[in-house]
Amino acid sequence: MHRSRPWWLAAAGYMLLTVVFVSPLVNYGHLGDASYESDARLVIWTLAWDAHALLNHMPLFDANMFFPAAKALTWTEHHMGIALFALPVYAVTANPVLAYWVIWLLSFPLNALAMHALAWRITRDHAAAAIGGIVYAFCFFRMHHGHGHLQLLWTWALPLIPLAIERWILRPTIGRMALLVALVLIQSLTTWYLAVFAAVLSVISAVTVVKGQSVTRAHMWQAVAGLAPVGAVLFWFARPYFALQTPGVSEAFDLSADATAYLLPPENTWLGQFLLAHTTLHPRWIWGEQTLYVGIVAAGLAVVGVYALIRRGAPAGGRLIHALWMTGVVALMLSWGPARSGIAPFDLLAHLPGLSMLRSPARFALLVMLALAALAAYGAAFLVRGRGWRARAVVACLGAMFLAESFLVDFPGGKPKPFDVPEVYHRLQSMPPGAVLSLPSYRGTPQGFREADYLLYSTVHWHPIANGFGRHEPLAHKDNLAALVQFPASVSIDRLHALGITYVVVATGRASELRAAVTAAQESREVELVGTFGDDYLYRVRGVR
Repeated sequence: MHRSRPWWLAAAGYMLLTVVFVSPLVNYGHLGDASYESDARLVIWTLAWDAHALLNHMPLFDANMFFPAAKALTWTEHHMGIALFALPVYAVTANPVLAYWVIWLLSFPLNALAMHALAWRITRDHAAAAIGGIVYAFCFFRMHHGHGHLQLLWTWALPLIPLAIERWILRPTIGRMALLVALVLIQSLTTWYLAVFAAVLSVISAVTVVKGQSVTRAHMWQAVAGLAPVGAVLFWFARPYFALQTPGVSEAFDLSADATAYLLPPENTWLGQFLLAHTTLHPRWIWGEQTLYVGIVAAGLAVVGVYALIRRGAPAGGRLIHALWMTGVVALMLSWGPARSGIAPFDLLAHLPGLSMLRSPARFALLVMLALAALAAYGAAFLVRGRGWRARAVVACLGAMFLAESFLVDFPGGKPKPFDVPEVYHRLQSMPPGAVLSLPSYRGTPQGFREADYLLYSTVHWHPIANGFGRHEPLAHKDNLAALVQFPASVSIDRLHALGITYVVVATGRASELRAAVTAAQESREVELVGTFGDDYLYRVRGVR
């Protein structure tokens, strides 16, 4: 119990810190019904669909959006590495929004604890390890992605991968290899970006840690036995994407990092607000992939860590710290994206199969922050070693200063607001099977993100829906919607019959111009009004089987 006490204290501290630190992005009174728009609702629907498919033994990729497209889940990411952990909450509550927020909140203390474990291995000092945990879990990168990209918060397995590699190389056992495989799969199945990050981290860690170690037959056959299931699982999940995904215009040039991205405090921090008010600098705001501020405190401690590494080495976790700083350097270069002329490291990576889909090189900043957290912890350990309680108090103050640097202020989206599913979709829950079209359609408009609302609504009834939202879409979707939105004109009715869509929901509260469609539908013999629910009208298309 005495040995485990610091870990329990660390876990409790990180959980309490999470409650306060993430408060600008959480509506604690509405965890079951509040959500942000766009990507957040897409992720909520994805986790709910994964759980629905698993609980009902349905084909995972045959998701209910973009009807009648096959394997519709391939038009977005499956996030199975998160869904498996959200599954118990969804199975008990049937509330996808609550499941999302439970996982969202858990991600912060889990990230901190995982980094704490890695930093403790390197420093053998819990105070220094806490600095690493705080930097990794509560950096501004998390707040930047916190409103919609849960997949970039659920990264607690990354710091554990180098630890698992070191443990296995030092003493190869089936159990240690199984743990490593599980960590790699959890992180790789979270999002394609993290699969690439895990691969980069794993290769650098393995090559660095194995140096100077004798490679035995056990290492060889266990490595093969471990790579086989990893490769098989990742291939199974990746194959539908490679088969159906259409190539798009590369956005990598516009979504690459630069020195300003890492070093200039963003507008949505206290320091950024000060710079905005009292200088001619123009800090970046939180919307945009290139807001990657690492923090003055973290950068300063990392510099101390590099100095300590050069001066004293790292006898406890030397190979790990070397693996981590090398990972940070590689990730930093990759985050700069493709070269305007010549060849950059990202250009070489993007030529590998499947990696051309990495549209945002700036996200490699996550690995930069992992390396920075490890170096900051090592620097903190150097400062406190043999210097008594005053040095530890100074390091604790530096940790508090880092949190103040990263704390989110004046978030333009505010707190998430309650977003109830309209009654008409609850009515569809009791209706016979049939595909649903919801109008208005926002596809191709500046409010295209509102198509994600219909995904969230569908979690109530789970009928197939003609609407959809994602980074890509089926080739026929544009043409189908162009005809369907003319409801109840004959061109729309013909397309409804051709596609086999049974129900149409017309939400005049969302678009007042649809009142003309409601008036016209009263005169149509092709549709039947099932019910009126406030400003929402539910129609059944006659003759659709």
